[in-house]
Parts: sequence; C-alpha cells; structure tokens
Amino acid sequence: MSETPNDDENLASEELGDEALDAVAAAAQEAFAARLAGSRPVPETVDESIVDEREKAEIEDTIYHLRSAAQKLEESLLGGKRVLTRKEVAQLAGVSTVAARKFWRALGMSRVPEGQTAFTVEDAKALREIASVVDAGVLDEATVLSLARAIGQTSDRLVVWQMETLVEYLSDTRGLEETHARQQAIELFESSIEPLERVLVYAWRRNLAGALGRMNVNVAEGLAIENRQGWYDSQMPLARAVGFVDLVSYTRLSQRLEPKQLAFLVKRFQDIVFNVVATGNGRVIKTVGDEVFFVAETPQAGAEIALTIRDLIIDDKELPQARLGLAWGRVLSRLGDVFGSTVNLAARLTAIGEPGTVATDWETARILERSGEYVFSNRQTITLQGLGEISMFQMDRGTAESLDLSMDGDE
Repeated sequence: MSETPNDDENLASEELGDEALDAVAAAAQEAFAARLAGSRPVPETVDESIVDEREKAEIEDTIYHLRSAAQKLEESLLGGKRVLTRKEVAQLAGVSTVAARKFWRALGMSRVPEGQTAFTVEDAKALREIASVVDAGVLDEATVLSLARAIGQTSDRLVVWQMETLVEYLSDTRGLEETHARQQAIELFESSIEPLERVLVYAWRRNLAGALGRMNVNVAEGLAIENRQGWYDSQMPLARAVGFVDLVSYTRLSQRLEPKQLAFLVKRFQDIVFNVVATGNGRVIKTVGDEVFFVAETPQAGAEIALTIRDLIIDDKELPQARLGLAWGRVLSRLGDVFGSTVNLAARLTAIGEPGTVATDWETARILERSGEYVFSNRQTITLQGLGEISMFQMDRGTAESLDLSMDGDE
C-alpha cells in the first residue's frame, strides 16, 4: 500500500507473535459503531433561548444516556476501548502508517489526527490480517485495497439500512420520537448483534458459493443462447438480460407526500421488485430512489421477472404505475456493477416506454418470440443517441407461465 517506492511503506512487514494477533477483527467495525450512534450529530449544547431549564435538563439527560449506551455498545463491537493512536496501531500491526491509512480509507473511514487514541488492539489484528495476504504473495496491494473498498461500501450501507429499519419500527409501533427511537434502537442492536453477525457471515458464504457456481456454468450457457448481432457486445464477456424498473411521477409524488408516506411507497415498491428478482433467479445490481436495476442469466428469466413486476405493480393500488425496459446482450461486470451498451439500451428503453408496459428491442424480441411464450406489439423505430436506430416493442406474456411467488407447501 505504498505511495512511494520506499519498502518501509509497503504492507509487507515483520511478523508478530500469535499472542498479539490471535483473532481477526471485522475490518468495518469502527464504521459500524459510529453509525449505531445515529446518523445525526448529537448536539453539544442547548439553546437556552428556545427551551427552559427543565426541557434543557431532559434533553441533556437523553443525550447522556444515548451516549452512554452507544459507548458501551461501541466497546463491545470494537473489542475494547480506544487506547491506540494511528502510529501505535500501525506499529502493533507491523505496517507503515501510510499502509494503515490506505486501508482505513479503502474501508471508508476518515483520517484520524496523530496523537488521538482512536484505535483498539482489534484494529491492529485486522491490519495484520490483511497485510499477511500481501506478505504471502496471495494478492497485490491494489487488489487488497479494492476488496477492502467493497467491504467498506457494502457494510456502511448495510448498517445504516439496518439502523433506520429499527428506528422506523420503533417509531411506528411504539409511537416514539426519533431521538428516543434511536436510543432504543441501540438497545435492540445490542441484543441482536450476535445473531445478525452470524447471519451476515452465513449470507456472505451462501452468496459466494452461488457466485462461484454461476462462474462455472453461466458463461458457457449464456453465450450458447443467440446473442445480439452487431457492435453492442463485441468485447463484453458475459451474456445477460438487463432490466430497469422506474416508478412513474416519482418526483412529483416525493414533493407531495409526507416523509413516512414516501418511505412506505419506496419500501413497498422495492419489496415487490426484490422478491420477484430473487424468485426469478436474477440479481439486483443497485437501486437509485425509484429505480431498480437488475440482471438475469437468460432472456427468458429476464422477461419473466420484468412481466411479473409489471403485473404486481399494476395490481397494487398503493403504487403508481411503472415503466420497465429489458435488453439481452453482453456486459462487463466490475466493482459490483454491470456496464456496457446493453445496460445503456435497457435504461433508455425504460425512460421512453409507456407506463404499465415492458419495452424491449428487436434483437431481444427476436430471441424470445421463437418459443411462442412471449408476444410483441406496437413496434416503433426510434433513434437513440450513441446507439443509433432501434426498433422498440412492447412485450407481453404469451404461453409462458408466471413466476410462482406463493408460499404454498411451506409451514
């Protein structure tokens, strides 16, 4: 992790005894603890011109208990008190301060001023563990930092999502104001950390196993299906169905609805999409407000996911209509995202499609219509900047069976 050729600033380092590094601390625990204290800064002072002394005392008492609970939970998460400075934790781990700083930055953590005791022995163990991968020649620095960045970005979003879910639950079910809901959310987290941690590791292993399994079979199977003819896919390694779902009039609704109503709408929408994508053996790549981006490994899987989402949203009286776009072609998968002209095409089809419909292009329709399971109508010829002239269709289900989302047979 060196910024200069100086060997002293590399991750390669001297070994420490097993007694000093006998376990692996989770690399993102510090960010986890910080997030648990709430996304809003705790006020240091109270404006006495606004509240009287009694209200001031109540607020300060709440702040004291909130900080105390957060501090206890933080110590539990970090494996002890913060007793090490930036230089000391690097020395204990046997790495340079530059290497340590690169690692923390990759995890999304802010720089700590020298002299401030902000680290624990567990932080040193995590540093030493990741450095050992480079020391052994298993991976190089750039790859290790990329993996750390993936952990940091994913875990940061994860813990905020989980905390806000608990705060929302406490606000809705117990009628608590946000400050008190956050205080009780910390207590709920304290009693739930171990099972959540075990489920997190379990889910990571299951998803990794699934990804490895797909790597063994999906490239050959995907490319065996006829692909788009033309320049779209020429250099891309993976064949995928790419889909987008976009709620109609979301911007207008977001300005009109109360925050809780908007949160309910987004959650309901995403619940439908995530459930259908998972059932259809697809994968959600990312969400941006009212839009969800997903992929599937075959054109048929992508088509069924898109049509099922469309049908469920049409039937849901709480949601506005949605536009959907689907395109089949080759893509590049990097950094947890998917790139390529096929992605651009699917996004553009979504933007210009009619509400309550699934829009697709001629190449995708040509592959799907042969089975008779899907039908295509309302052909339009459009010109898209950067993509040229495209024949666009509306897709509907023919003889294809709908995805089974029922829980029949389960107890």
